[in-house]
Amino acid sequence: MASGSIFLGISPNKIKNLLIPLPPLNEQAAIANVLSDVDRYLCSLDALILKKESVKKALSFELLSQRKRLKGFNQAWQKVRLGTYKYRRDSFPQPYGNPQWYSDNGMPFVQVYDVGENFKLTQKTKQKISKIAQPMSVFVPKNSVIITLQGTIGRVALTQYDCYCDRTILIFDNNTLNDVNKYFFVLSLFTKFEEEKRKADGSIIKTITKQTLKDFEILLPPLNEQIAIANVLSGLDHEIISLKNKKRQFENIKKALNHDLMSAKIRILKK
Repeated sequence: MASGSIFLGISPNKIKNLLIPLPPLNEQAAIANVLSDVDRYLCSLDALILKKESVKKALSFELLSQRKRLKGFNQAWQKVRLGTYKYRRDSFPQPYGNPQWYSDNGMPFVQVYDVGENFKLTQKTKQKISKIAQPMSVFVPKNSVIITLQGTIGRVALTQYDCYCDRTILIFDNNTLNDVNKYFFVLSLFTKFEEEKRKADGSIIKTITKQTLKDFEILLPPLNEQIAIANVLSGLDHEIISLKNKKRQFENIKKALNHDLMSAKIRILKK
């Protein structure tokens, strides 16, 4: 056995001498049917996830552009400059790669690639900041709005845990967001950056300065409508997350079932 090593090649003679467990044909067919049923279910979950994501994307665009209004809301929306809100870029001690700034027992240290899907941070950051470096950086409390300004720009998240952030990330001051629903604000930021990318006509926007961001405008409805829109779209988010979790669960079931059936640990009973 390879014991975890990588096969770079195998000779025809070795293939000829390999032994595989082979049940009678009717049992082969039964095993194949069970595993193909799981495959079909996984495919149906994939299709449903894609459909839900497509619905969310379309509905998000219509609601945030006022092409569609939720029932009972008809008040005018206001254009608001992002410079209205306080924000700052994080700081980090130099030189950047100094090992003493990092620790496996430290606090989460968020970088661009840690800003994940669905406007959340990844469950675990790739690096953690040490106690020595923390006083020279900026603490970002849970439930803060952050956005990436370099590398892959326009990734937005509502942080789900306390952390520290890389210098390429901008943090909105929570005290200035009292008049907005944070999830709606995150959606508006994301939509604005997507609009700026379209204006760039396919070219890559490598960085956005604080000054440029200051002049960006977003549309804000009254707070009660922000909350209503956020509830509709976050409801779809929860459905998508639930489906993705179910898919991962069934992928693990298929893997375990495949192993047990192919090794004869589990046998299929005749009807």
